[in-house]
Amino acid sequence: MKNITIIGLILISVVIVSCKKEQETIEIAEHKYDTINAKGYYPVYPGSWWKYQINDTGIAISSVSAGYQLHSFRTGDSEYSDSVYVPFLDSKPIYGYEKVEHIQPPFGDYYTKWPILSETVGFTFDREWTDKLYGDFAEKVEVKSKIFNGTDSLLILEGHWVYGPNTTKKNYREFVKGIGLTKEIILDTVTMDTLYKKILADHFVNH
Repeated sequence: MKNITIIGLILISVVIVSCKKEQETIEIAEHKYDTINAKGYYPVYPGSWWKYQINDTGIAISSVSAGYQLHSFRTGDSEYSDSVYVPFLDSKPIYGYEKVEHIQPPFGDYYTKWPILSETVGFTFDREWTDKLYGDFAEKVEVKSKIFNGTDSLLILEGHWVYGPNTTKKNYREFVKGIGLTKEIILDTVTMDTLYKKILADHFVNH
């Protein structure tokens, strides 16, 4: 009976050590990739969500994946970016203040990181990649100001168009540190009518 007890204890010890080594192996495998964490004005932490009122009648909800997901993208014919863990907002990978855009044929057919916003006042970028072969239809975005309104720290972005049917429009977006996008308004600069309005109604940021 004593021998059986000793053998049993040995088996239990072997199982514990084996499980511990397996766990350590898993942890090493999980930590060999970098994690791209969310940033202050775009806090897309896993499990977060935002509810928006659209034009006073509609509702839109943006949500982040439950956890960070391993991601890479094709940067050339047979080249890929390094794999990293990133949050996915509305099923799309987010790299801090950047997203991933597809550069379409015949311009290369590859993917690249693309600005969403910046904390640098005066920074300019196209909101999305567009084919400019037959005209530049892209929205031109500029970080107009970074201010503290007494309660919150805000980034104000202004967008406009230089070609096509939207040249009389201006797009104003407001990002609050620790919350994210709180307001987006598109105005007709001729009539001063509000053409589109997106206002944050509720949110949860899972810091």
